[in-house]
Amino acid sequence: MSVSERFQGANVVEAGNLSPYWGEHTARYVFALPYVADKNVIDIACGTGYGLAFLKDAARSVVGVDVSLEAAKQARGECGERVSVLLGDGTNLPFRDASFDVVTSFETLEHLHERARFLAELKRVLKPDGRLVLSTPNANYTEPVDGKPSNPFHVFEYRPEELRAELEGQFTIDRFLGQSLDESIAIPPFEDAQRRLPGDLVTRTKLYGWKAFNKIPLNLRESLSRALWKKPFYPTEHDYRFSAETTDSAPVLVAVCRK
Repeated sequence: MSVSERFQGANVVEAGNLSPYWGEHTARYVFALPYVADKNVIDIACGTGYGLAFLKDAARSVVGVDVSLEAAKQARGECGERVSVLLGDGTNLPFRDASFDVVTSFETLEHLHERARFLAELKRVLKPDGRLVLSTPNANYTEPVDGKPSNPFHVFEYRPEELRAELEGQFTIDRFLGQSLDESIAIPPFEDAQRRLPGDLVTRTKLYGWKAFNKIPLNLRESLSRALWKKPFYPTEHDYRFSAETTDSAPVLVAVCRK
């Protein structure tokens, strides 16, 4: 996986006000919390540890693995003694068979050439009846051209039926969901999503207002947002929904699988 795609501010513990990506990313870890409760967990492609900070409060033990030495060092510093962080490759993990109750791996699969090998390795380190919680972009939403993703860091993006087939080669799928921004959020914080908004006057006015507000200095912007809307300006981890009804259209696909 390339580490170059890590977004500014999105992969730092408690960076919610700094990046629009923070809420989208951390929402997946919040979603995973019921599955990791009192379990031995490994998080593949843990980055700088922002997700480990969520997992450690629910799990019995947490191990983070990342291919980036710089990211792994930062994760160790940010997550403290309750989390182990290792430098490693998700296609060749340094653990015995059946070592973990739960594997989490978010926005990793699309970066890999050896995707079947990666999934087989995740299955290998899972205990019998262990769970995999995984996410990846939805090609129905991102619309690769001739199979090539527009994101230069992605090797392959799955349509829902393709991801189902890939996962069913190794696992039993318990839940297959789409992750979407809650409908109460009128203006999404991402440029690609903003380009998809309707062109009516009301929506365009809201969009221009959002862009103007986004340019206000951070501290003032956040103070105004909390005063006006009682919440941070960017969506938080609680502003995303996971639903089986949105798999065709959601930006991200999320699967919960069983070994």
